[in-house]
Amino acid sequence: MTMIKMKKRKINKGFTLIEMMVSVSLFVVVALIVSGVLVQLSAVYKKAQAMRLLMDNFNFALEKMNLEIREGVKIELKDSDRAIKYSQLGDEGNSYCYSLGDYNNHENTLLKCKNECPCGDSSEGVKDMLSPQIFLSSLNFKITERGIIDNKLAKVLININGRAVSRPGLETEFMIQTSASQRTTDF
Repeated sequence: MTMIKMKKRKINKGFTLIEMMVSVSLFVVVALIVSGVLVQLSAVYKKAQAMRLLMDNFNFALEKMNLEIREGVKIELKDSDRAIKYSQLGDEGNSYCYSLGDYNNHENTLLKCKNECPCGDSSEGVKDMLSPQIFLSSLNFKITERGIIDNKLAKVLININGRAVSRPGLETEFMIQTSASQRTTDF
């Protein structure tokens, strides 16, 4: 009788071929699903990275404009409220301007120029401040709390609307409002 029990144990050891095929098939299905998700996550990450680089470029330009306005003197609006003109402390003979314009086939971009406001293609020292994939639909400035009698410093409110296109079919619209408070008084 012990011999019969030993033979039964030998027969019941291991997996059958069908069990192995089912388990391998399940593993393959799960692996395909996981690899598909990883490929999609990689594509989404690349798109987000491209958009982040564009917005970093935009933020850098915005911070530079904000800093120059804060340190500027003789701040005034031009072209209604779509351009701002200022001078730098110690260099009142020259003026600088930020405005919306077209430059070198880049339409609706943020331009900076010297001694002319608003900026154009032929302006002195004109610079395109944004990446070619960023397009502005509006740029508006508003000066508040400027008083000659009580010697208050100017506060400039900046409103920007636009879109960033990192690749065809992938664009993000943005609306940004920031303010710059003048650090020096106009003399």
